Amino acid sequence: MYFQSETALFNACRTLFGKEVNLSHEFLNYLQPSGAKTAFRNQAKTHHPDAHASSSTQIRKQQTERFREIRQAYDLITEFLDKRHCPRQKTPSSRPSQAASGRSPQAASHWGSSSTRHRKQQRPHPRPIKVPAIPLEFGMFTYYQGKVTYQQLIEALVWQRRQRPTLGVIAHKWGWLSEAKVKQILGHRGRAARFGKKAVELGYLRPHQVEALLQHQRSLQTRIGQYFVEKGLLTKEETDQIAHNLKSHNGQINMRAKNRSNSRR
Repeated sequence: MYFQSETALFNACRTLFGKEVNLSHEFLNYLQPSGAKTAFRNQAKTHHPDAHASSSTQIRKQQTERFREIRQAYDLITEFLDKRHCPRQKTPSSRPSQAASGRSPQAASHWGSSSTRHRKQQRPHPRPIKVPAIPLEFGMFTYYQGKVTYQQLIEALVWQRRQRPTLGVIAHKWGWLSEAKVKQILGHRGRAARFGKKAVELGYLRPHQVEALLQHQRSLQTRIGQYFVEKGLLTKEETDQIAHNLKSHNGQINMRAKNRSNSRR
């Protein structure tokens, strides 16, 4: 474990993101510092003692205690995120998750089966912060547009990952890796964290082979907008409009980068 216990980490996530969040190892794998910071700010706006200065003494005491719990939860999650990227640290569970190992239910006949949990989705919160001036993918752009919450985005990414075959399955199908080598790569505890880099580190694949596998995997990946539509978070028309806006956003960012590059010559 990174520290303390997995239970404490999950409880901290519930405190910061809400009890309705569908917690899993995949949620922790996809969780980013920016998302935790945004959730903390949203909670602070509601529960910070200064926001209840005109309330009764009892209310102020309750909100002070609540904010203390939120602050502790945020500190715990921040510590987890800081240590997660350290190669010598272990994952929060002694058993690797499907997302961490690169497995998916679509490969159940090859790697084993798993179950999927569902929950009732909440309506998204207001837009967290302005859209950053960097190229974005559909999921993050939808989040920055305020159409989905951060936890809904993570659950969509987990769902999307489960729809695609893993690199190990593809490499085995193409004859590049034996099943024994795939299992060895999954269990490798070297510096690399991802399957492709582990395979290169072990000398089983070359970088250009990993890139070919990733491109093929992406071509088979179900679009994340489909998840939002299936869950009733967006309509088909809304996803089309977001895709159009995203294309315009990324086009503007790329054009600015190109102009800056030309001006330096």
